[in-house]
Amino acid sequence: MTLSDDELRAFAHDPSKFPPSARHLGCEIVGYSVDGGWAEVAFHPRPEFANPAGTVQGGFVCAMLDETMSFAATLSRRFEMAMTTLQASVSYLRPTPMARVVARGEVLRFGSSSVVMQGALRDAAGTLLAVATATAVPRPIAK
Repeated sequence: MTLSDDELRAFAHDPSKFPPSARHLGCEIVGYSVDGGWAEVAFHPRPEFANPAGTVQGGFVCAMLDETMSFAATLSRRFEMAMTTLQASVSYLRPTPMARVVARGEVLRFGSSSVVMQGALRDAAGTLLAVATATAVPRPIAK
């Protein structure tokens, strides 16, 4: 299923079309570039994402970055391919607040058998909270 520019815009503005995991994380696509291989996604942490310190638990931060990197790669192929993450590495630089945060994912290399991606998560002030790299296998999306 190859999406046109209009179909991509419609998808990006309709969270009901996002995967359940992305909806659970409160995803909101705020920008993307098919040709540039990047996507920016805002997240709205839910109360149950909080750790005992009152910030977002690290597993949810990892999930936010994984979703963003996967969106970047999938959008760059107009939804012809889905990403199956093989490996991800996250560095937590600062606590992630229980407030809207924005991640940027980028495709570093899109090969026939693997995709290498990177991501960064920032707070409203632009402070870098976490960074990630990941390797995924591109798989055709069923028509």
